[in-house]
Amino acid sequence: MRKALLGIAVLLALSSCERIPRSSQEQYRKGIEAASQEDWGKAAFLLEKALNGELSPKEQEIAKIALADAYFNEGDYEDAALNYEEFLELYPASPRAKDALFRLGVCYLNLTKGPEWDVTFARKAYKIFTRFIEQYPSDPRVSRAEEYRKIARKILAEHQIYIAGTYDMLRKFTASIQRYQRVKREYSDVESPDRLDYLLGRAYYYTPLQAEEEIERLKRSLEKEKERLRSEDPDERRVAKNRIDLIEKDIRRWREIARENREKGEEILSQVARNYPDSPYGVKAREILNGTRHLEVEPVINPIKRSIWWKIKETI
Repeated sequence: MRKALLGIAVLLALSSCERIPRSSQEQYRKGIEAASQEDWGKAAFLLEKALNGELSPKEQEIAKIALADAYFNEGDYEDAALNYEEFLELYPASPRAKDALFRLGVCYLNLTKGPEWDVTFARKAYKIFTRFIEQYPSDPRVSRAEEYRKIARKILAEHQIYIAGTYDMLRKFTASIQRYQRVKREYSDVESPDRLDYLLGRAYYYTPLQAEEEIERLKRSLEKEKERLRSEDPDERRVAKNRIDLIEKDIRRWREIARENREKGEEILSQVARNYPDSPYGVKAREILNGTRHLEVEPVINPIKRSIWWKIKETI
């Protein structure tokens, strides 16, 4: 829709002030001229039309990267990304390939909303900037690529914390523990240890709340199976007895998990309180250990909202 509206606007502008180029060669020439004058909407419109016609191989290459750059400078990162992707597929050995690769990563980050949403573009951005750093280690943009890759990693880490926080809210602490452990294992370079250890320790500490709910559910099932023991059908009684054995085993398992996780949680929270006494997480860790309940959802950090880099257009 945006591309269609842009095309209509450019068509009207061209109609009002000059003749619309008809041949692909003239569209190409006028499109490159518009790009040099930073008239990005006009450039994109003309270069799109030119690429649908007959151009020499060299002109096609120049037109394709110029079209991607026009969309990029216009802030249309979706169409820019599509054209950079196509350019890299068609012209991997082009001298402009490294420019296309770097800007493709910027496009992906601009298309990323944040940790609470789908993080497919953040994952793509991380891969693209890693590829750029590996392929062009001497490029002066490597430091920026490393910065942007770190932002992508932060989004991916916070996405895991967001999911873990959802489990915490539902009192599914054994599930949130797995998520926090994954962040410690894979993203410790972009997460503060006091915050992450506090969240992990808290999930361990409050596992008895989950165990209590699970045990109550199991007890209700246990009563139903005991009712079936009164059945006159011997097969039904046998099945009921087997299920009772399994349920009682699950109850014992949850009690053991609750005990072990509470001890583990106390240990981790004690370390947080001791190692980070002035941190807000160290303070909350002490409060939990002293009997204050902290089950509020920890807000995720969105690095896109907390920085201004995405508002700054990369120099073409």
